Amino acid sequence: MTEIRNQHLETLMKATLLYLSIPVAAALAFSPAPSLQSQDPQKSAEENIKVMPISALQYVTASGERQTVRAENIVEIRVFEDHSDSVRIELLYENGDYSLIDAQSMHIMRRTGAPRDVRLVRTQRSKMRFPWLP
Repeated sequence: MTEIRNQHLETLMKATLLYLSIPVAAALAFSPAPSLQSQDPQKSAEENIKVMPISALQYVTASGERQTVRAENIVEIRVFEDHSDSVRIELLYENGDYSLIDAQSMHIMRRTGAPRDVRLVRTQRSKMRFPWLP
């Protein structure tokens, strides 16, 4: 008799735990997911930043000549979205050097050599690094 009673209590406890876990599971399922900060390309006040491995930066000069800069020394590439005449690019190098390039187009090469993590930034001209270089 006590064995049947113990089985009955055990079944009752399992049913109670199952019954109580349903509201908890439902609350977790319907709770809002944590929001990740998205980078909206329409917002001009903020910089859009991403670090990714690249192997080289290619750009086409105003005269149509293709130039390649290997990424082994580049730390940061900044592209200015409010420069309408051309693609304006700032390059910051590991040794502290700086380049400002106006190009017809630019190409990020990811698999043409040894990749390196480079910080890519899309920003406004008001946030240029020059003359306040890091």
